[in-house]
Amino acid sequence: MSEHIIETLREKGLRPTRQRIMIAKMIFSGKNRHVSPEMLADEIAEAGGHIALGTIYNTLRQFSDAGLLTQLSGLGDRLVYDTNLSFHHHFLDVDTGELTDVPAGQIAISGMPHMPDGFSLDAVDVTIRIKHQSKTTSKL
Repeated sequence: MSEHIIETLREKGLRPTRQRIMIAKMIFSGKNRHVSPEMLADEIAEAGGHIALGTIYNTLRQFSDAGLLTQLSGLGDRLVYDTNLSFHHHFLDVDTGELTDVPAGQIAISGMPHMPDGFSLDAVDVTIRIKHQSKTTSKL
């Protein structure tokens, strides 16, 4: 796995430093993930390693700039990256903050507004905010 990661980093113009390799191993573990820098710092510490939080922020941004990750928007001040590069949308559990992928094709957008002069559409990201239904609902 390390050789593949090193090759991928080099192909994207990134020097395969120890920190980049460690972060890549953790986030590209075979399944798609939504990761924040803080979450990743905790996982690295649990695995017995240490990478400064600033280095993690910079590395994730560099991975995103290189097309290895997508930075998600519409999550308030939370910075979250997605390893799933295919077209899809998200459910956001407002109680836990957990993001779940909505498969492509399950959301249809029938029209778009006219873009302001000098602008073109870059992307449409849909985040559906969900919460667990209470077993007892109060009537007001």
